[in-house]
Amino acid sequence: LDDGRGFSSTSSASSSSSSEIAPSSRLSSVMKPINFATSSAIEGQESQILQVDLEPNQVLRAESGAMIFMTQGIEMSTSLGGGESKSSISDGFKRMLTGQNMFISDYTYNGAEGTVGTVALGTDFPSKIIRLSLSEYGNKIVCQKGAYL
Repeated sequence: LDDGRGFSSTSSASSSSSSEIAPSSRLSSVMKPINFATSSAIEGQESQILQVDLEPNQVLRAESGAMIFMTQGIEMSTSLGGGESKSSISDGFKRMLTGQNMFISDYTYNGAEGTVGTVALGTDFPSKIIRLSLSEYGNKIVCQKGAYL
């Protein structure tokens, strides 16, 4: 999955820093894409979580520390994002300078074909999660600190 997965959290907490989220094609050419219309659900009223069902060979990329729970068969790997290169270190520092976490977590489901694993994401403060389509915003959205799950 790339950064254009279409989900953002909002909160009454404000921040002066902003972060720019743009789609990344690094993982989409290797892994099977996730159809969020059928594979995800936003749960809760006041403090919401996002539950995403992953099929084999699907990867969900999320903010490090956003995971609430994951089911058996889900494997988590944390990196600076973007592979093993100087640009990934640069990307990590850019996220850190805008107030985001330097690291990104990738969740991969390694179960049998025809089965699913679930990853739930949320924040550590009361928040609402909204679904956004990047294509409706020119494939780029500028968000406040903490908006990226």
